[in-house]
Amino acid sequence: MTISKLMKQVCLTSTVALFGTTAVFAADMGQASGTNVNVRAEASSDAEVLGKIDKGSEYAVLEKSGGWVAISFEGGTGYVSADYFEITEAEGTINGSDINVRRKATTSADSLGKLSDGASVTVTGRNDEWYRISYDGATAYVNKNYVSGENLSLVPKIANEKEEKEQNLDSVFGVVTSSDGVKLRKEASTISKVLTVLPYGTEVDVDRIGSEWIRIVTDGGQKGYVSADYLAVREGERTSRGSASSRGAEVVAYAKQFIGTPYVWGGTNLNKGVDCSGFVYAVMKNFGVSLNRSSYTMVDNGVEVSRSELIAGDLVFFNSGGNSRISHVGIYMGDGTYIHSTDGAAYGVTVTSMNSGYSANTYVTARRVLR
Repeated sequence: MTISKLMKQVCLTSTVALFGTTAVFAADMGQASGTNVNVRAEASSDAEVLGKIDKGSEYAVLEKSGGWVAISFEGGTGYVSADYFEITEAEGTINGSDINVRRKATTSADSLGKLSDGASVTVTGRNDEWYRISYDGATAYVNKNYVSGENLSLVPKIANEKEEKEQNLDSVFGVVTSSDGVKLRKEASTISKVLTVLPYGTEVDVDRIGSEWIRIVTDGGQKGYVSADYLAVREGERTSRGSASSRGAEVVAYAKQFIGTPYVWGGTNLNKGVDCSGFVYAVMKNFGVSLNRSSYTMVDNGVEVSRSELIAGDLVFFNSGGNSRISHVGIYMGDGTYIHSTDGAAYGVTVTSMNSGYSANTYVTARRVLR
């Protein structure tokens, strides 16, 4: 339990009866279901407005009565219409001995551990048979028959396991969106074994989609789970090498119009001045591709490709400083040439052959950032 949440719970001990017949919440949390939701001094639409809250910020729930929810607000108590407030988590109590905590909402799932009678759990979701809980920093599930609590029916509803299995995923694939790659895990849990790390831009087949985890199959046949936060799910045919090259041609055509733009160290203005990484950064940004700013960090973006497999739009990297660090970057155009901004003899944005003495002697590696 975090310190902030513990402090919120301590505050609740000083709460007195607020109005009429109420349901008292021990340490439940909630948030606005919209934007600019009024927090009032009393449980009335005519009461003074103390402030406004938006979806995304959680508040300790003190009481609920009829159409109003009392919350801890700016060191005191505020009232929000129940029509614009939702419970995000509620405290429950385990009823029974050695109750299994499951990795997924099914009795066939692996057990992460057991809970004893009287143990407290934080419930964050529910379906027909299971409560989703927080367990050792990960998401887990407990059968509803073994958890009690007055307000558990108010937490958000989640999909039944059966509903997820029935998804039609024949025309769906996934693309890794994190520039740092994403960990492929054996099970849908942050404590599960890491099978491998999939690089940015990797495309995979999607086997099952959940709210927090997606089960995927790699081109090598490896099956596992990745966080839904770092995998974009798309419909249609997976990107082929040819279509990536087609988009790369668009990038090259756009970049060529800036030939002659002067070299300016630190510059990213394609019309007034750019350095090598600033040129690549600005060109790719126009196509919705986010990159690291410097050449020696930009090499961490994308998927590595060999020189023999270069296609238009790939990034090519060089070491022109006589040390081991990447110091120059350009965009491959095809036919053995690349476009870049240089402070050398050509000065500014220009086109150079990959086989020229400078390029051939300093070339290091390449990355594909287009999908």
